[in-house]
Amino acid sequence: MIVYAILISSFMIAYPFMKSSASYMSKPIQQNNLLHPTECRPLQEKPQTIQKLQDNANIIFTMDDGWETQFTKGFQILKDRGIKASIAVIPTKIGTEGYMSLSQLNTLYSSGWDLMNHTNTHRHLANLNKQEQKKELNKARKWLNRNCFTRASNIAVYPYGSYNQDTLKTLQEEHYRSARTIKDGIERNDIKKYEIRTINLLPSTDISWVKDQIDLAIKTKQTIVFTNHRFDNKADKAQMNFDPEKFRTIVNYVDSKKNELNILTFSEWLDLKEIK
Repeated sequence: MIVYAILISSFMIAYPFMKSSASYMSKPIQQNNLLHPTECRPLQEKPQTIQKLQDNANIIFTMDDGWETQFTKGFQILKDRGIKASIAVIPTKIGTEGYMSLSQLNTLYSSGWDLMNHTNTHRHLANLNKQEQKKELNKARKWLNRNCFTRASNIAVYPYGSYNQDTLKTLQEEHYRSARTIKDGIERNDIKKYEIRTINLLPSTDISWVKDQIDLAIKTKQTIVFTNHRFDNKADKAQMNFDPEKFRTIVNYVDSKKNELNILTFSEWLDLKEIK
């Protein structure tokens, strides 16, 4: 009985320390669903099986705004082919109706997707003064970094394609790496890093024409940055929806050409082009 009493007493003394140690060994404490940058852990990504070659064409799939269908439909279609993409995130929209949750963004990021900076509240940058533009961009970057989405937080995507000379100066002064426009077309090899072109996939987009553009990029060894918004088989008034099956056809065609091109995220493309 004396030995039993001693053991109980020892446990009662050690329990607070054991509880504290268990807490210390657990995952980082979350505050308001945001992780501090110092608590971010480097991700162990699987190496890409396709060799990235400088003299190949490049295909980049991007999606704007963080709509939920980009996760439920776009992500699944690309995942079936082992392809990663890049999402332009609006922090103030995350977790609201029709948009992705923070958990879904974490799934994308841990799968190797880029989460890019689409500004904090998605305003026309050209309608703002320089200080307001800086605030919109940097608040979004801070949010991405605070949530450990650091890989592409310094890559901007202009809301509505709206930007001006103040925007370009701000990006340079604030050390942003690159920015994507909505200017339509294949991205040429004489890259203007803050004015990257794209091919917008719209309800009216002809799939045969898209295939021709992919073949042209392969022939000329240039880059195509595709852009999508919501995925739905019916076009909306804003013409922002794209039929998931048409998207699957494009993805499958790109995958069939993977020996002739690089399929990259936006940050991987910048790495390949040595754009810092």
